[in-house]
Amino acid sequence: MSTRHIFLIALLTGFSLNNFAQQTGINTKNPQGALHVDAAHNNPATGAPTAEQTDDFIINETTGNVGIGTVSPSTKLHIVSSTPGALTIADGTHDENHVLLSDASGNGKWVDHPIMRPNIRGRAISTNIYSDGNAATPYHYTGFSIDLTEGDWIVNAGLTFIELGRKRDVSPNVSINVAFWQRAYLSSTTSNTSISQTNFSHLGPAGNNTCYGGPMYGLSSRGGYEIGYITGSSVIRVPTGTKATIYLMIENKPNWYYRYNSTYWENYFYAIPITQ
Repeated sequence: MSTRHIFLIALLTGFSLNNFAQQTGINTKNPQGALHVDAAHNNPATGAPTAEQTDDFIINETTGNVGIGTVSPSTKLHIVSSTPGALTIADGTHDENHVLLSDASGNGKWVDHPIMRPNIRGRAISTNIYSDGNAATPYHYTGFSIDLTEGDWIVNAGLTFIELGRKRDVSPNVSINVAFWQRAYLSSTTSNTSISQTNFSHLGPAGNNTCYGGPMYGLSSRGGYEIGYITGSSVIRVPTGTKATIYLMIENKPNWYYRYNSTYWENYFYAIPITQ
């Protein structure tokens, strides 16, 4: 037989074997798919592996599904693991408590999503404030402050005012009728002379003029029991790469208009993270 005939027979035999060779096994003579890798070389000689499949990699011969830790993948990528951390995507956007988020095209990246960020509770120092009508100090610091990281936040506040219209500099103390609108502001400083937003901005329609407000009514017939309350929310943005300490301020009013104390039971100050 000539060399040419031997080559043709070998070539035809190879084509014939390729037509029948539908499965390839690595470390196993019992492959369960088009490509089946038994990393630990522990699969049975016959039948599908069960507990042994935890170290296997497979490509299904009919669906093209890929399985890791399973020889029966039901999706394009099917991972089975008995311990956490079966998937690692370290693309530079990963960080602690980030979540995998996709865009409209299905491209994914790790993001610091608000759902994984906790609400932040403000802190308070003890204050006791009387409005005094001093034009040189149009604001008072409530004693409340809060530290926020980059992102959008809903900042919620509630403040109690008492002794509305209560004259305390006469003897005996007397009450007068007063009706006024009381405001509270978020500020980057505790300055009594101005409000500033140097490390955050308001996203509401009023921009950086945004404030909390509420009506106050003091009736002389109620003696020292006149009470008013401000409650509200404001949406703010702390820029990327910034941390902001924000203080809660109230506007000063004429003498005798109100008394405020940070320890009143109804007071609160906290922030909720939201998605941009």
